[in-house]
Amino acid sequence: MQKFYNQLVRLAALALAIIWCLPGMALAAPKEKAPTSLVPVKITVLATAGVNGHLMNWNYDLSRKTDFGLVRISSLVKKERQSNPNVLLVDGGNMLSGSSLTSYFANDPLPLPPPMAAMYNYLGYDAVTLGEGELAYGQAYLSKSLAIARFPMLSANAQVLSQDKTLSAIKPYTIKEFEVSQGKKKEKLRIAIVGGSTISPYANQVDGLTFTDRDKAINDIVKKIQKKVDAVIIVKNDGLTVNGITAVEPGKLGSSISKTEITFVKAKKQWVAVQSETSSLLTLTAAPDKGMEDAIWPYHDATLQYLTKRPQQ
Repeated sequence: MQKFYNQLVRLAALALAIIWCLPGMALAAPKEKAPTSLVPVKITVLATAGVNGHLMNWNYDLSRKTDFGLVRISSLVKKERQSNPNVLLVDGGNMLSGSSLTSYFANDPLPLPPPMAAMYNYLGYDAVTLGEGELAYGQAYLSKSLAIARFPMLSANAQVLSQDKTLSAIKPYTIKEFEVSQGKKKEKLRIAIVGGSTISPYANQVDGLTFTDRDKAINDIVKKIQKKVDAVIIVKNDGLTVNGITAVEPGKLGSSISKTEITFVKAKKQWVAVQSETSSLLTLTAAPDKGMEDAIWPYHDATLQYLTKRPQQ
């Protein structure tokens, strides 16, 4: 009898122990699996601004080489593209005029395409913001440049009034899609580029174009498109913001590039920016790009000949 009683006590104790362990077992239940697609994706945004017609690393006023110019920018851009295939290249405007080279080709028609648009095509720009420099030689030359451009000219606050179909190519924004790897899958990451022009009141008199308030126009566009894209880059004549972060300002005359790197991860079917870094790349550290030098040479040589032969003031 005593033996039977002892067995009952042991069984009761075991049952009690199991009951007390059950809450702990519940807490240790397998957690919901974390997303398996958190593969970081880095997008590099490169920006120039105020190049003002400086293609070659050459000062036409002093007749000597310089440490700046699009020919040196080209070398930096190529290096960045080798490091990361996901690169956006944008320009803050005022590139179409500002040097002896651009003045010569705007006023003396030659059997060559407009130089700045041609060389921006060569470098593969994704977008350029319209600035006062693009209006300096009038509607006809702007239209001629836009006709060959393989990049969109942006301005959220520009309104096209004329019937010139070429000017209608000026858009408030553009969207760049990147196809990126997420494990064994390919997914798209969409980035909007919005342009904003700072234009003096006299520029409203340029045939075919008028301009509204820049910041209001940009805000209206961002509200319209922000849910359709994963990030927004705002490129103005006086600086840029990348997904809400103020980026380093590019150097004038092609003296430096603004570089901003954004790291995204995919979480709950949305891309989330988890890190952003901005810095400056100086063109004096880069040798001129030989391929671009060769492409620029007909323009550069023609300009040098013109400057040599023109009547002295």
